Amino acid sequence: MFLPDLKIETGSRAVIFFTLPEWNYAKNRFFMNKKAGFLNLKIRYNEKALILGPLIGAPLVGIVIEVLNSLGIKEIIGVGWAGKVNPRLIKGDLFLPTKAYSLEGVSRFYFPKKRVFYPDRSIFKKVEKEIAKRISFKRGKILSVDAPLIFEKEKMHLHRWRNKVEAIDMETSALFSVAHSLQMKVMALHFIIDEVGIFSRKKPEEEIKIKREKVFEVLKDFLDYKI
Repeated sequence: MFLPDLKIETGSRAVIFFTLPEWNYAKNRFFMNKKAGFLNLKIRYNEKALILGPLIGAPLVGIVIEVLNSLGIKEIIGVGWAGKVNPRLIKGDLFLPTKAYSLEGVSRFYFPKKRVFYPDRSIFKKVEKEIAKRISFKRGKILSVDAPLIFEKEKMHLHRWRNKVEAIDMETSALFSVAHSLQMKVMALHFIIDEVGIFSRKKPEEEIKIKREKVFEVLKDFLDYKI
């Protein structure tokens, strides 16, 4: 397997940003003076940790996790956006997946007989505790799919999963499965930015602005090994 020859010396923690807006916010919020990149991905790092993004979709997540493992990264938080399928969620919520169902193609190569994956319990509990000190959030199950537009257009998919999961995305199950296969500790945080099946052109940044600031306080503490 080809791995990029990245001349990076860093610590054992990383935060991955799936969406471009979160990456843009992160690179201006976290001062890390060293830079690298591969596959059009941007990396900022120091001697303690690194941040990386943006990356969308399970295949790219699988590659990135393998590369980060080769660099000695052991603990990862993934940060992204998700769409709600359950009415108990509202747009702007911060959502912590406790279980991820896989309808993407990456996880089955690592675990051919498994379709359900979990975050690492130890890192989840530590980060959840710190978030709870700052803001409200919700937790629950997420479904990761490779073709979200098809999923949203075909009402049978939405009907099948509405009572099983709270949200859908494209990355979480791959993040959990690949990291588990490599004995890495991971969890995910998502901002709920839309409702599955309802199309909108409204940008969601204003709805998550306050929560984003609080979440990034926790991420900074994670990167500084304060939690």
